[in-house]
Amino acid sequence: MKENATQAIFDKNTVEFVTVAAEFCGFLERASGMGRRRFVDTALKLLPLLYLKASLLPDCERMEEADPETFVTEGDYEMIRSTVEGILAGYDDYLEVFLDDMAYSDSPIRQTVSEGMADIYQPLKDFVCVFQLGLRQTMNDSLVICRELFAEFWGQRLVNVMRALHDVKYRQLRDGEEVSDAFDDTCTEEELYEGLDMGDDE
Repeated sequence: MKENATQAIFDKNTVEFVTVAAEFCGFLERASGMGRRRFVDTALKLLPLLYLKASLLPDCERMEEADPETFVTEGDYEMIRSTVEGILAGYDDYLEVFLDDMAYSDSPIRQTVSEGMADIYQPLKDFVCVFQLGLRQTMNDSLVICRELFAEFWGQRLVNVMRALHDVKYRQLRDGEEVSDAFDDTCTEEELYEGLDMGDDE
């Protein structure tokens, strides 16, 4: 096994990314029944942290031709999508201009936060599951694929969803009529970082 492959999968930035990715996936898996304001508030804290940690991942090269095993099924994807859709309800839709299809359209294309979150969840959950298996060559190749997909796909989804959720939190929820206890459960910093242990090298 190449030494740089071992270095990459145990690099401090990789370990921190795995931790944040696992927390993000867990957040979506536990989101059912969560209040809308709490969901938006927590997502807007996790998403930029996830982007930052992904942008710091070390360079590495594939070791095997075959792709690592995937774990997320269509049912898993739909569960995440429908959960987020149920939480956001009328706040799920937004208009997006940063899409390949925009080359053939004169106006923004309708997108949903729920589908964007599921699109981010799928590659991250596959990545986290591979790392949990502990097979170094597969971990290395999964890291390569995750970095590539971040650059080509889910990184753009992430910033698109962040923009939409920012609008929901700072304009739509404040300007809308829905002001109730359901939105009075924002996430504290302590709650966000509960379970995240990124300060120790060992």
